[in-house]
This record gives sequence, C-alpha cells and structure tokens, in this order.
Amino acid sequence: MRRLRIDFVQPPLWRLPVAGRDRRLLLAFSALAALAGVALAWHWLETAREIDEAKQAIAVARQELVQRTPPPAPPLLLSELQARATNSAIAQLNTPWPAVLDGFERVATGEVALLQIEPDHRRGLVKGVAEAKNHQQMLLYLAVLGAVDPFAGAMVRKQEINEKDVNRPLRFMFEALLDEPAIPDAAVRGPAGDDG
Repeated sequence: MRRLRIDFVQPPLWRLPVAGRDRRLLLAFSALAALAGVALAWHWLETAREIDEAKQAIAVARQELVQRTPPPAPPLLLSELQARATNSAIAQLNTPWPAVLDGFERVATGEVALLQIEPDHRRGLVKGVAEAKNHQQMLLYLAVLGAVDPFAGAMVRKQEINEKDVNRPLRFMFEALLDEPAIPDAAVRGPAGDDG
C-alpha cells in the first residue's frame, strides 16, 4: 500500500499539483478579466453620460442663441404710392442739372428773359417761362434751344402779352424735351402705365 501524506497546512502555489495550480490561476485570471470588464463597462457608461451631458449643453446653448438672435426683419414692401414717390425723388435727383443749365446759358440773349424752369421727369422734359419782345424772337429762341445739347426739341405751350408791363413783352410757357430722361417713363408710372 501506498503511503498517504496528509498535510493540513496548505502548501505554497508553486508546490501544488499541476491541476490545482492551473485551476487557481484560471480563477485569478477570471477575476482579473471580470474586474477589467467592470472597469470597461464603468468607463463606457461614464463616457455615455458625458456625451449626453454635452448634447444637453449644446441644446441649451442653441436655445439661448435662438432666443438672443433677433428675428429677421420682414421684407420691405412698398405700396404703389410709396414706390411712385421714391421714383419721383430719384428722377428729380437724377435730372442732369449741369447740362440743362449749360444749355440754357448757351442760348441766353438780351432779347429773351428766362423767368423760370422746372423739370418734368415723368415726361422727360423741362418746363419754362420766359419773356420776349416779339413772336420772332420767341420762335428763334425755341429753335436754338431745341437744337442745343441736352435738348431734343422745344415748343411753345402757352403765350400771352403782359399788359401790365409798359413794354408789353410776350410771356410764353415752353417745354424743352431732354435727350435722355432721368428715369424712363414706364419706371415712374409703374406697370399700369398711368400717371396717377
């Protein structure tokens, strides 16, 4: 019979039989793997929580940004009357005053007195009032005025003799057509084509 050695003192790991040693090493590695798994799961949950917090912070920041950003201004819509007034003001500002005044200065004579001029941008002309000593001088003045740049023609609209003046001059209203109007007629009148 074989002798059996019973020892109640646990021997160190390196002195254990091979099967027992492998079993304990396997348990140790399993415990380490379980701890590593728990640590990875905790790290993953922590990362997921941080991502959720970041998403919530971004959502709050976007909401604050939307609240702080003023709403876009509504598009400016002009009524027809406002559009006409704007076009009229632009046409008056675009009247070629230096060229118009130069044209009147080139035809100035001692026989005709220019009393008033006024642009009519809707019709692309300049209205005026002048006085001449007789019809011949009036017609000569208008013929020369109509041939001078920036005018494309001139005509009498109304004439009368000034009875209050002792010299009885001929007062006449005229229109001198501009070569290029400040604003085309259709743009001032609008799509309907009416003068208002």
